Formats: sequence, C-alpha cells, structure tokens
Amino acid sequence: MRILGAGGCFDNRIYEVNQAAAWSLALLCFNEMGIAVKETDEAHFIIKGRLGEKNIQVAVEALDADSVQIFFDAQKDVLQVYSWTREDKEANKFYDIFEKKLTEYRAFILCPGCSAKVSSLAKFCPECGIALK
Repeated sequence: MRILGAGGCFDNRIYEVNQAAAWSLALLCFNEMGIAVKETDEAHFIIKGRLGEKNIQVAVEALDADSVQIFFDAQKDVLQVYSWTREDKEANKFYDIFEKKLTEYRAFILCPGCSAKVSSLAKFCPECGIALK
C-alpha cells in the first residue's frame, strides 16, 4: 500500500525472507543510498535517518519465521500544502536496491569452511572443496 503525502511517501511491502536477513539488507540499502543513519533500534528493527531534506524511517516486522513486512516512510520537515510533485523517489530507490540485494542474498551462500561467496545451487565449495548442505 502506497500513500503519497504532501512532502513525503509511506509504503509497505511483504517479502519472503527472515527478519534478521531483511534487517541486514535494509541497513545495506541505507548505506548504498547515502542515508545518514541517526538511530537504529535493533530490538524493534527500526532505522531512522536523513537524506537531504527528508527524514527516512524503515521498520522490518516479522510476519512469521520466513516472511517480513517492510515499512518505508519519507517525510520532509515541513509539509507542502500545494504540491503536485511526486514524492516517492526515495521509496522507489530503497525497494529497488532491497529487491536487488534480496535476489543476491538468495542466489549465494557463504561457505562454512572458508567464507567464500558460493552459488546456493553448488554442492561443493569451489575454493576449499567442503560439501555444502
């Protein structure tokens, strides 16, 4: 559900991934977008930051063991009463980066023997030869 407001955007999406992985990916997205992190609440999985003139907040809520709902909120300090400009640029960029990183996360695993990045379909690590799964 996407709500465009006067000077901001609120959006939420559901993904099939565990909460810890989604939290790590969300932090990577903040870093890649250049959002200055002001506060992280690891107990409630909330990140607050600032990008230009907007306050950005992301929350990762577990729906069950293997799925999460991610809330993205971007708001300017002062509401714009009359603005026809779309204010969803940051939300679009965050979700694009998140989905790209989620695809990479699902495609690769770290080898338990040498920590090399290995295809999730591999049966043996190409670096150290240890059996995977």
